[in-house]
Amino acid sequence: MGEKLTKTAEIIEHKGVQVLVDNLSGLKGQELADALKAVNTVMRPRAKGKKDWVAINLFTDCFFDDAAVKILIQIRSEMRHTFLAIAEVGASPLQRTSLELINTVAKSQVPFRTFDNVEEAKDWVVSVYAEQKNKKS
Repeated sequence: MGEKLTKTAEIIEHKGVQVLVDNLSGLKGQELADALKAVNTVMRPRAKGKKDWVAINLFTDCFFDDAAVKILIQIRSEMRHTFLAIAEVGASPLQRTSLELINTVAKSQVPFRTFDNVEEAKDWVVSVYAEQKNKKS
């Protein structure tokens, strides 16, 4: 167990790197949008001025309505200044396409990939983190 931030989000450590994990599984529509807003509100002051965060979102059995898509676009746009990588887990093929479009519309420029399991997602975000930190050294 890591540091609990909201009902859905916590910060865990994986291979020495802090990873924001947001388990949005089963949330639909406005409930999903509200959960996304809540974690964004909590993370904004933590991530200010740093581009060294990585995240994993669990989207199993979620439903993206207009409210959720709108807030995802807003958040992805804001994340480009603070996040190095985002992994999406459990998204359906249609949601994967939606997430690609959301990132394009948001002009996020944050690398993201979809995965079927959390362990692969954790390893990937940590590898991106290490790669980016090595470039700065």
